[in-house]
Amino acid sequence: MYGDVVPTDPFHDRLLAIVNALPGAYEDRPWGSIHCKVAGKIFVGWGRHDDGVMSIGFKTDKTLQSMLVSSDPRFTIAAYVGKHGWVDMKLGAKPNWDEVEQFIVQSYRMIAPKKLVKQLDGGVAPPAAKKPTKPAKRAAKPAKRRTAKKAPAKTAPRRPSAR
Repeated sequence: MYGDVVPTDPFHDRLLAIVNALPGAYEDRPWGSIHCKVAGKIFVGWGRHDDGVMSIGFKTDKTLQSMLVSSDPRFTIAAYVGKHGWVDMKLGAKPNWDEVEQFIVQSYRMIAPKKLVKQLDGGVAPPAAKKPTKPAKRAAKPAKRRTAKKAPAKTAPRRPSAR
């Protein structure tokens, strides 16, 4: 489904502009088709069908997936990854770009690390996680000395008594 896209495709340019505005997002072509990733994970992909119609695939939650597929003919459950909430959406000749952007950003939020989502929301990414500090240890008790057990004292062998 996601075949090669003509380099001057205005839909591709518009979709890529949406993706490039997201922190840490980048374009990749792992199977010769366009997929965009964050932290090495795909959150959206697109391409043109043989009939020239552009489709995008993105992740959503399963409740929304079910609603979209059952109520809007533009949506289908994505092959291979549909069981994880992914859908394909045919864009048509005049897509609603605000709607498309909302779906892409929603998918990004589901896939991206929390620090990048926070950055997207205008917050500063939290510093790298620090190990919790442990309370100071009390002075260690001196270790008990371990001594080898002494063998029982040898006594002289008993002599048989002369009776």
